[in-house]
Amino acid sequence: MKLKILAGGLLFMALSACSMPAITASDNVVSSTGSGELMVLDHHVIPAGTTIDGLEITELSGLAWDEDEQLLYAISDKGRIYHFKLTLEDDLIKAVTPVYGAWLRKNNGKKLKKNKRDAEGLAVWNASNGKKGDSQLVISFEGKPRIARFTPQGRLIADIGIPGPLRDHRQLRASNSGLEALTYHPRYGFMTAPEESIKGQPKNLHTVYAAQKTWSFMAYPAKNSSITALEMIPGTDTLLVLERAWSGFPNPLVISLRRIDLAQCSAQGACVVENLKVFSSSLSIDNFEGMTPIGNKRYLIVSDDGKSDLLRTLLTLFKIE
Repeated sequence: MKLKILAGGLLFMALSACSMPAITASDNVVSSTGSGELMVLDHHVIPAGTTIDGLEITELSGLAWDEDEQLLYAISDKGRIYHFKLTLEDDLIKAVTPVYGAWLRKNNGKKLKKNKRDAEGLAVWNASNGKKGDSQLVISFEGKPRIARFTPQGRLIADIGIPGPLRDHRQLRASNSGLEALTYHPRYGFMTAPEESIKGQPKNLHTVYAAQKTWSFMAYPAKNSSITALEMIPGTDTLLVLERAWSGFPNPLVISLRRIDLAQCSAQGACVVENLKVFSSSLSIDNFEGMTPIGNKRYLIVSDDGKSDLLRTLLTLFKIE
């Protein structure tokens, strides 16, 4: 989902766009809560206008790391897939080098239709099994809820069934409040969540869905706080939840990274959520939408530039101890 920058704030944003700071744990953070176990390590901006294979790298909405292939995948909410080589040194981002770009396509080779290619959530199947050449991308879509498997080159393999409560798009609060996030748990399978709760549920109650189970928790207490990404902490039952809240200029953008121990949720799926870090800023409008673990307790998140000169494609590297 894109941020809607209100017209009244355009002049302010134009004046500050060139110098907008990245969110950090010290500089422009208005509020920061949680256990202090999250450390922001570094940032990297993919310059506007960067292209690969004739496609501009813009509007990134999901990230996934392929350990076997040593590739970082990103999807665009316009229906594109990108591959990057990631170079890290001493927990710093030295380079993010694009090596491949393509449109997501049906199995007959035709591009996905415009109203069916709003790709948002991304996971990699067979990403760390010690074998090269067998990775598959699993992508969730907004609009009509859908999860499907693709080749790393972007060709459709097959659809994956989605949980029953999410199958009827008429239950979504809005057409762009569909399957925003996706992750995988070895016991529960693929887990997904709409950006906002579905109709009939409290607006401030988030729910994560698997094939046979659901988990619910209260949204971060900021107006319009919505889920943008989900990730399991590898080898654990701990779920990371990325939320974003914004209600238009001059209100601050609030990014919250939260943690849920699924083993501690009730039998009915009611969960207690812990705030790891909460970043709030009126100067930085980085619309973080994608997240992925990359090993050694490190994670990357990426912001969607909305194909706007006022926003940017920012990768932020952090570590959770």
